Amino acid sequence: MSDYPLLTSNTITLRQFDYFVNAVQLGSLSAAARRFGITPSAMSQQIDALETSLGRKVFDPRSRRSRLTKFGREFFAQASDVVESARQAMAMGQTFGDGVMTVGTTPTIAQKLLPPLIYRMRHERNIDSIEVRAFTDLRELNATLEEGALDLAVGPLEQSGSRVVHCFGEEELVVVCHPSQRSSFDGSWKQLVEAPWIRCGSNSDLTDTVSREAGRAGVHVRFAVRAPDVTTALSLVEHGVGVALVPKMALHGSARLLSIIRLSRPIRRELTVHARDKSMHVEKFLEVITDSELVRKFGAAGLLDVRRPEPEVAHRTPVPVGPLPS
Repeated sequence: MSDYPLLTSNTITLRQFDYFVNAVQLGSLSAAARRFGITPSAMSQQIDALETSLGRKVFDPRSRRSRLTKFGREFFAQASDVVESARQAMAMGQTFGDGVMTVGTTPTIAQKLLPPLIYRMRHERNIDSIEVRAFTDLRELNATLEEGALDLAVGPLEQSGSRVVHCFGEEELVVVCHPSQRSSFDGSWKQLVEAPWIRCGSNSDLTDTVSREAGRAGVHVRFAVRAPDVTTALSLVEHGVGVALVPKMALHGSARLLSIIRLSRPIRRELTVHARDKSMHVEKFLEVITDSELVRKFGAAGLLDVRRPEPEVAHRTPVPVGPLPS
């Protein structure tokens, strides 16, 4: 008899684990079959094969496979762990490289804030290989970090289950328009809703912010054009297509013909570094991003707003900075 029963001719496949877990999570074999793009009959055959290999029923035969047996409930808990571990292993396989530090962030931070940080990482911290991945959807960025496919994430991220969370400053969001349209707006949302808006991405946090701020003012924004990212949105604004909400740092070094509409209520949000574990790469990145001289330069250049150190709170380490240069 084999010491490794999963490697016999009656092998249970990872696909069967995945089918079973999804059938339970979605509530039916038919729903799981739709998710995987197979027929309910094919799904049922795979569950039959699973039960045959196990030598036990996971679904109560009297319930038309809508209710788990006692064994099925226990097996589901174990099978869920197997499927999740496999997903994490696959994510690692797609991104892992010896000595490679993988940073996830927003497109704007990737273009404006990360280059000087990466320069220092390479020349002062001896990190030779760095991969930057840009996400327009912060939820996708968070999910990728949680999957273990990133060493760290940088941006306006909400609190998460990360063991390392460090706030290094704030960014301001501004509304931009073509210079010829500037006199049409006084910064109130009641006037801004009259303009056609450019939406940045399909699931952008900037779009959520626009809708939230307009809702607070009791008005509804009309999105006329969808742009894939902030850079494209700025090009559309430059051509007079409409107005857009963008990070102020996106305008740094730009020669575009744009005007900023000063909002009656400025919009600011924290910029943080998130990491699942404090690895060597993460420690070196934190050393660079908390360098007081570099942070002051970021503030003086208008890339971010530097805050005075605050009392320490759970999971946050204030950035030690001095006064901004006059």
